[in-house]
Amino acid sequence: MRQALYRLYRPRTFEEVVGQEPIVTVLKNEMRQGQPSHAYLFVGSRGTGKTTCAKLVAKAVNCLDLRDGSPCGECAVCRGVDDGSLLDVVEIDAASNNGVDSIRDLRSEAVFTPAVARYRVYIIDEVHMLSTSAFNALLKILEEPPEHVIFILATTEIQKVLPTIISRCQRFDFQRIDSEIIAGRLAEVAGREGFSLDGDAASLIARLSDGGMRDALSLLDVCAANTDAVTVETVAAAAGLAGSAHLMELTGRILAGDTQGMLEALSALIQKGMEPQRLAEQLAAHYRNLMLAKTLEHPERLLDCLPTEIEALRAQAGEIALPDLLQSITALQDAVARMSRSTAKRAELELALVTLCEPAVRTGYQALLTRIERLESALRRGALPAARPEEPVLSGEAKAAPASLPASPPKAPAISPSEPPPLPDDEPSPAPEETPAAFLPQEPKPAAKPAHAQETQPFRPWPQVIDQLSSFNSSIAGMLRGTKAYFDGRRILIDVSNPVVLEMLKGNDYTRQQIKHAISEVTGQNYGIGPYRPPVEAKDEADPLEQLISSLPPAENITIER
Repeated sequence: MRQALYRLYRPRTFEEVVGQEPIVTVLKNEMRQGQPSHAYLFVGSRGTGKTTCAKLVAKAVNCLDLRDGSPCGECAVCRGVDDGSLLDVVEIDAASNNGVDSIRDLRSEAVFTPAVARYRVYIIDEVHMLSTSAFNALLKILEEPPEHVIFILATTEIQKVLPTIISRCQRFDFQRIDSEIIAGRLAEVAGREGFSLDGDAASLIARLSDGGMRDALSLLDVCAANTDAVTVETVAAAAGLAGSAHLMELTGRILAGDTQGMLEALSALIQKGMEPQRLAEQLAAHYRNLMLAKTLEHPERLLDCLPTEIEALRAQAGEIALPDLLQSITALQDAVARMSRSTAKRAELELALVTLCEPAVRTGYQALLTRIERLESALRRGALPAARPEEPVLSGEAKAAPASLPASPPKAPAISPSEPPPLPDDEPSPAPEETPAAFLPQEPKPAAKPAHAQETQPFRPWPQVIDQLSSFNSSIAGMLRGTKAYFDGRRILIDVSNPVVLEMLKGNDYTRQQIKHAISEVTGQNYGIGPYRPPVEAKDEADPLEQLISSLPPAENITIER
């Protein structure tokens, strides 16, 4: 049976181990001097050489022809360790043997002298998986080990190992292997196996392996099985990097604030079979690439993408400010965390992406910091231009008017304090019917006519409903902030002038149930909900921050008086 490349090219001597020179030097010196430690602890991420070095130590302490501290690989002991026939070297998988009984059996066997070799070596892989009682049982024999026993513990999560165990071992931390070293090793393996490997392809495999030689060799094995000439395209197809155009398109619509287009593109991707949670993870990784492309001068070594996509990433990263970028990454990671414990995964993703499209609905500490950063950035461009002598100085209310209004609007007639201010033109007049004093009318209207603008009344406790909704579903509450609601005697009608709100009410049963629950909590009664369009289309209130930024002149036209 054909062996996988990572098994076929596993180092047989210390000289073949790459990327861990400091550790190899210490181990060789101990083997050369014949003074091995009674317990070793190898710590590091997957594929960095922990198990390989453990087997090399097991061979070196028992080798019949030790060569400068490194096992010969040819004697009976070395061959027995390689093929697993030497009974004096025992490998234990702590993930499947994590009980105290397994460690007790180990302690009872360890007292016997080796059958063939000089030392009995126990290699315990993933030692952090042992239970607390098993750790305590192992601790006893680590404190007073027999002279013929050596323990080698390997783990990827050192924080789960008891400090008492760590203190009794000689610890070695295995670093992630440099990408250039991995690429060189891959080229060497490709040459021995007789297939060609493009230099860019080797570098891409090295980046994707995240410092693990085993993962790199496994990916190279998959690529070599498809073709004799491994190129960047071959690696991209094997690693699943191909087809990232949909991420660029979704991000482009988010940056443009095209909520409707984003939802339509998202619906098309889900219709094709893409899982919402997987898509959220891909988007989070894409935004991470944007962050690297924006903050690093040469991000090529850290980006998990095709070389041809780097320029597109840089261009897209230039369209978004760094605070917004960081907040987007946080929002996507939070969405992934919520989706793992939610049954409405699509709704969670839609709410997260709509929040990214609509900065005005973002809430929380980070959103406030982002708005402050935008304000400070605008103010750093200069100060507001001083009023000309011949022009009257504007009042505080006039200064707050949008920049699109005329410079000298006609003066409105004075209104006495006793007179009520006129209603704005873009808001409907209150309905002639009297609004009940309670939150809702206690009795429904007798008429069963369809509701329309003249028969509805403003639903006054709507802000309280949104506040109640935010206590158990802040995402939906954020979407509804700024909307209005009306009551027709039977149902609560929600203003759906915003197409996002309309889509949310039409196609999501979970969202409707959450809104109904909030209404019931506030009013004490169960009411249905429905859509409502005001008779006069309401205009979106301008963002004061946008007004201030748009009112600032270009920096080159600003003169600061001293």
